[in-house]
Amino acid sequence: MYCVISKWSTTQDISDEIVAGIQEKFIPAIKSMGAERVYFIETGPESVQVVVAYPDEETANAAKVAQEKIRAQAASQMPVVYQSEVRGPIFASG
Repeated sequence: MYCVISKWSTTQDISDEIVAGIQEKFIPAIKSMGAERVYFIETGPESVQVVVAYPDEETANAAKVAQEKIRAQAASQMPVVYQSEVRGPIFASG
């Protein structure tokens, strides 16, 4: 498996409305690119990380252009700002 983790800052609290939008729109869009798992994690009062697990690096790389479009859409529709990304193979899990 291969993982892409993106870091975001927020400009307001994560409301039920924002969570519903993520569940209805963004998670299905990410999974449609081949992701097996998607996690949105509130890591602080003004920070969120999105962890996406793909079956392999090839699938993750093929999704890169679409990821950029989804990130732009998220930034325009929600109170978030994209900060950075890290990528790498998952070498152990439990």
